Amino acid sequence: MAGVEIRGATKVYYIKGVPVHALSNVNLSIADGSFVTVVGKSGCGKSTLLRLICDLEPLTSGNITFTVEGKVKSREEQRISMVFQEPRLMPWLTVEQNMAMALIHEPDSKKVQATVERFLSMLGLKRFKDAYPRQISGGMAQRVAVGRTLCYDPDLILMDEPLGALDAFTRRNLQREMVDIFQYQRKTIVFVTHDVDEAVFLGQKTVILDSGRVVREVEIPLDYPRIITEQAFFLLREDIMNTIMSD
Repeated sequence: MAGVEIRGATKVYYIKGVPVHALSNVNLSIADGSFVTVVGKSGCGKSTLLRLICDLEPLTSGNITFTVEGKVKSREEQRISMVFQEPRLMPWLTVEQNMAMALIHEPDSKKVQATVERFLSMLGLKRFKDAYPRQISGGMAQRVAVGRTLCYDPDLILMDEPLGALDAFTRRNLQREMVDIFQYQRKTIVFVTHDVDEAVFLGQKTVILDSGRVVREVEIPLDYPRIITEQAFFLLREDIMNTIMSD
């Protein structure tokens, strides 16, 4: 597991010489072993934040550090994995082989097999291990992408709207699975979504972004599993929604 400390994070893009501030002076603490959701309007900087954390984009200014049991660690010392909105599976590999890709540098083949079988079982994919991506549903494909990440055993999992393209029924099922995975694995998870219900259903804390800035952090003091029809859930949802709409 790994915590993340973000201080003064700024990202500026230049479009035809004109500066565009994707993030401006973001300060944020993500506790080791916590589940943090990030919400905001389109273009507010949610995906950029994830890309900066995993070093897919360089910071314009500021810094991002990682902590393990209170000790600062370098990015190179961290195992960071990102799950995108699309599963991004290799079409020529089976479900089992796609998940095993995360262990390509593991020399112990028995360990690889045991790890993959463990997560195939956890995600309900054992019957489909020999199927190719074209032979499974979108929900199953996203489970494979999550399973590939879990096989890698990262300290930090970043998720960029991984359930956004799924139908409502599949999405709700995978949300429940994400909660189960978090409680079982206790990984640090940062989950970007545009769905406020999803943010409250999943996160221990919700970070609200607007125009590249953190406008508010909302603690979610609800026990798992959460029931979206309960008043406490509804009140938190409305509070977050009102903050987003007022910005």
